[in-house]
Amino acid sequence: MNKDITTLVKFEWNDDDHLPLTQCACGQRFAPWDFVLGIEPDFAKECPSCGRKLFFSCKVTVYEVVEEE
Repeated sequence: MNKDITTLVKFEWNDDDHLPLTQCACGQRFAPWDFVLGIEPDFAKECPSCGRKLFFSCKVTVYEVVEEE
């Protein structure tokens, strides 16, 4: 099972399939690109402080602006 903890972590912009985590849910902080998450759950990165295994996914939504008449 995968648990969404997005609101508990901090990160910078991703680079395709890499995401620099700057703060884990446990509060451990990292310099940009020192703790990098990937997109594969089977290769989740383990936080050196709390042991949480983390990966990320992206969601893109495209909207059309519709003018009210």
